Amino acid sequence: MGGTALGGSLNRPADEASVGPATRRPGSIGILGGTFDPFHAGHLALARAARDQLGLERILVMPAAMPPHKLGQAITPAADRLEMIEAGISGEPGLEVSHLELERAGPSWTVDTVAALAAAERAAGREPDLFVILSVESFAGLPTWHEPERLLDLARIVVAPRAGHSPPDPSAVERLAPRGAGRVIVIDGPLLDVSASSIRRRAAAGEPLGNLVPPAVADYIDAHRLYRQPEPKEDPSPVTEPAENPRTATAATSTIPRPDGLPNRGPAAPGDERPLDMARRIVDLAEDKKAADIVLLDLTGLTTIADAFVICSGGSERQLDAIAEGILEGMRADKVRPIGREGTAASHWVLVDFGSVVVHIFTPPERDYYSLEKHWAEARTVLRVQ
Repeated sequence: MGGTALGGSLNRPADEASVGPATRRPGSIGILGGTFDPFHAGHLALARAARDQLGLERILVMPAAMPPHKLGQAITPAADRLEMIEAGISGEPGLEVSHLELERAGPSWTVDTVAALAAAERAAGREPDLFVILSVESFAGLPTWHEPERLLDLARIVVAPRAGHSPPDPSAVERLAPRGAGRVIVIDGPLLDVSASSIRRRAAAGEPLGNLVPPAVADYIDAHRLYRQPEPKEDPSPVTEPAENPRTATAATSTIPRPDGLPNRGPAAPGDERPLDMARRIVDLAEDKKAADIVLLDLTGLTTIADAFVICSGGSERQLDAIAEGILEGMRADKVRPIGREGTAASHWVLVDFGSVVVHIFTPPERDYYSLEKHWAEARTVLRVQ
């Protein structure tokens, strides 16, 4: 059975309802993006299903350099992820790896990628025929993506079901963009319940990966000893997909009033995570260094990256360094040390990772470019200090 368009048709002959490898749409390009950490059997099955059911001539498997939804989260180096994709798609007709997002600076916004591909197709004298391939859970988050209406103008969206998830909701697309009706195609299967985090945990424990990944990918993971650091334990919170428990860190007393009017709690006991208390303390330290437009976002239940983001701005490279050092010094005095620090003042972006709290310090133009508040629009704004 072939793909079904929501709210419209794919504008193809009725006899193409089921398309085999010999019947391809000339010039059609499917885009399967993601972190691919690692590339697994679910990715491969999704690419095959889109290729065969829609007759796509090419499927670009495109690893993200800086996934916007994973800013602040450690991921495997791009070179390893590329090698795993190459190994996993070897011998698969029509599947090829793309370096496009790895070669572009900044976060990997899908709409920018699709726009670049459309421009390249037009420059080559071809009308773009582009399809963005998503799992059903990714599709559910489409309204929160960067410029989703423009994305629907540039490409059709191909959605595949996944075991344990509700089917796609066509009304969500129509609410997002009325002209998006008919731009979404639901394909059959594959109903594989595979997650990258479970694969990483198995690899960390030295367990066999079986059919969770293509054999060549399993060989690469083993040969390069990837994922040998244990994954964090799972959070027992009742969420749709179990989130990984953010790394523990002790919190300190905050001088910033709680928005609910209750008094701030004192320092946490060892093992007692109080991310928002720690985040309020970080806001206080950033304010001491004259950081501008400080925002504290509560990400609880929305992501595995962290429980909270503190986002703030500095007017110069020197001030970015001063804000970062002030936060680090203050937290060290509270016996809290960072897990890592990324970026530099010269790059106009500094990230300090305290595990359950991630701090982003930008110059205003870089902050506008990354648009973290827009990307995490569903997060609760706990406080804002102008």
